Amino acid sequence: MLLLPRFLIPDVSALTEEFLKENGIRGIIFDIDNTLVGFRAAKPTEENLALFARLREQGIAFAIASNNNKERVGIFAEGLGISAYHRACKPLGFALWKIRKEFGLKCKEIALVGDQIYTDMLGGNCLGMITVLVDPIDKKETLLFKIKRALEIPIVNLKRRKDARK
Repeated sequence: MLLLPRFLIPDVSALTEEFLKENGIRGIIFDIDNTLVGFRAAKPTEENLALFARLREQGIAFAIASNNNKERVGIFAEGLGISAYHRACKPLGFALWKIRKEFGLKCKEIALVGDQIYTDMLGGNCLGMITVLVDPIDKKETLLFKIKRALEIPIVNLKRRKDARK
């Protein structure tokens, strides 16, 4: 199913070296809002910076693909020295494909990490990437996002039931 994430994790701190190796992940595409930081946070946290440093040490390629605007993505990515795509139009795969080419990796070696099923998981799954759904960081969301989250609940529950059967 194209909406089903391959993995459910609480947050990006679960992207350990062991997890990445076990799953053949050599590159990661991150969403920003509610994945790396709450949607009100302008810049990376100390935890984000430590994660990025650790990924660099491990030789993991990483980039940002956000559906947010140029200013938001630019401010967040400033000084990180990584590719950052704004208005990525996820679930469409144009920006994701560009990043894949930049990485020089196969889709099956790249994880797309995000907090939304209908953008992040669908976009990554359509390209054959390893999709990783994180719990949203900021629980205060607009009405539109609350509706989207309600529509995601049955899919997340299906994934949890499948994982429980393993």
